[in-house]
Amino acid sequence: MTAAVLPDGGKETLMSALFDLHCDTLTRNLYPPYEKETETLDNPSFHLALGKVPAGTRWVQCFAIFVPDEVRGEDAIAFFDRHAASFYRQAEIHKDRLIPCRSFAGMEAAIKTGKFAGLLTVEGGAVLAGRLERVKAVYDAGVRMMTITWNGPNELASGHDTRNGFSGFGREAVAEMERQGIIVDVSHLNDRGFEELLGFAKKPFAASHSNARAVCGHRRNLPDEFIREMVRREGLIGLTYARPFLSEDGRGSLDDLYRHVCHFLELGAEKCIALGSDYDGTEVHEELDSVEKSLRIGEYLTSHGISQETADGICFENAWRFFGKWMG
Repeated sequence: MTAAVLPDGGKETLMSALFDLHCDTLTRNLYPPYEKETETLDNPSFHLALGKVPAGTRWVQCFAIFVPDEVRGEDAIAFFDRHAASFYRQAEIHKDRLIPCRSFAGMEAAIKTGKFAGLLTVEGGAVLAGRLERVKAVYDAGVRMMTITWNGPNELASGHDTRNGFSGFGREAVAEMERQGIIVDVSHLNDRGFEELLGFAKKPFAASHSNARAVCGHRRNLPDEFIREMVRREGLIGLTYARPFLSEDGRGSLDDLYRHVCHFLELGAEKCIALGSDYDGTEVHEELDSVEKSLRIGEYLTSHGISQETADGICFENAWRFFGKWMG
C-alpha cells in the first residue's frame, strides 16, 4: 500500500495516499435519481463521499465541472459559475476535511495539516464559450486542468462523435491555457485532434481518464503511439475505472486495471501513469467503487509483482510530481 510516515503521539503511523485526476461528483446531480440534490461532495450514495474517506488519507482529488455538449455559449458560462460556486460553498461546509487548492503550495499545506486537497477542473471546453478571455476567467475561478472536449464538437475541437480537428480558436485557447497555467487534458479528444495537438502544444499535457486501446479497443482509449508520445513529452495518464474502457466484456475489475498497468509499463510509461477514476460519471466494478477501495490498488499491484516504487508512483507520486512542475 502506498504510504507515508507521520508522527502521532510519539509513534509512527502509516497513512495511505491517493491522487485521482478525475471525478464527476460535482455534477452527479444532473442525472436521476439525484436531480434535486444540492450537496454532492458527501452523499453516501455516490462513489465519492468525503465521509467515507478514511481519516489520515493523503488524498488529492480533481473535481471536474462536467459541461454537457448541448450546453453552449452564455448557458455554458452560467453553468460553470453555478457549479464552481457549489464547489466552494461545499468546501466551506467541509473545511475540517477538504481544502480547495489553487497552487501547489496550497496542496502541500493541505496535506501537511492532514486535510484533503481539492483541485477544480473542467470537462468540456465549451465552458470558454468561444472567447479567449474566458481562459483567464476560469483560471481565476480556480480551474487548473481542462478537458478540451467531451464526446461531441465544441468551439475548440471534437471528441469521438466526429473526426473534426482543432479550430483556429482551439489552437489559440490551448496556447492561452499553457500561458495562464491550466493543464491541457486530452481525454475524450479524438485521434485527429490528438495528432494535431502534437504539432502546437508547448508543454506536457494530461489524459485525466483514459486507458490503453491495445488492451481494450474502445475508441476513448489511447493507442500505443499516443502513449509513447506522452511518455516522450513527460505527460500524465490517469487510468479510469470505467467498465467499457477497462475490458471489452464490460467487467472492469481490478484484474483488468492491472492488465492496463502492465501494458503501460511495457511502453515505458512508469513515470507517467496515475489514476483517474471517473467516479460518479460512469459504471464502476464493485472492486473499485469507492475511494476507500481505490486505496487498495497499490497493495493489489505489489501483490501481483509491481514494485513498491512503481505502485507508489501510480497511486500518488507521479501526479504529485507532474502538478508540482505545472503549478510550482
